[in-house]
Amino acid sequence: MTDQTAVDAIAVDPTPARADRLRATLLAGAVLAAAAIGLADTAPASAHDDLLGSSPEDGQVLDAAPAAIELEYSNDIIEMGTAIVVVDAAGEELETGEPVIAGRTVTATLPADVADGEYQARWRAVSADGHPIEGTIDFGVGAGATGEYAAQADDGEHADETAAASDTGPTVGIIAGAAAALAVIALIVALFVRNRRRGDAS
Repeated sequence: MTDQTAVDAIAVDPTPARADRLRATLLAGAVLAAAAIGLADTAPASAHDDLLGSSPEDGQVLDAAPAAIELEYSNDIIEMGTAIVVVDAAGEELETGEPVIAGRTVTATLPADVADGEYQARWRAVSADGHPIEGTIDFGVGAGATGEYAAQADDGEHADETAAASDTGPTVGIIAGAAAALAVIALIVALFVRNRRRGDAS
């Protein structure tokens, strides 16, 4: 029996087996839909590039202020949307140079008069797949530094922006997965209606 003959048999089968086959088909469609949502939700996260290393390193305490912040990523970085901002313990931004991109490396110079204390480098980059990624690197300068940046009250806006950006990827994945699930269900319904009409005509 060919595949088409089997489908036609389901449509014209007057026995309860027809209902059982229909339920099995709908169950298979539901499983495929769930799988589509799961893949759409997890695949983007694994595809994004990552920060491999930095100078200074996160939590590092330096005897003297570094001349620049250097970040190395797992893939080439594009210029649009890439930025490095360095703030002191009071939340004030240092006057850093424009980020210089060289393949997988992004560098931003620091002013020469950086005082001892705690600092945080807030970076944002657009990876080769077009997805923005961001994060922070804490470091300290001087003997009294700990390398742990204490967030100030005025840093709440930055935290909110980071959370919003982090939520964007999964939301898009869920929407794409839902669309794929609806497409699978619509296909199953269309095939069922077509085969039922054939059965009624015969």
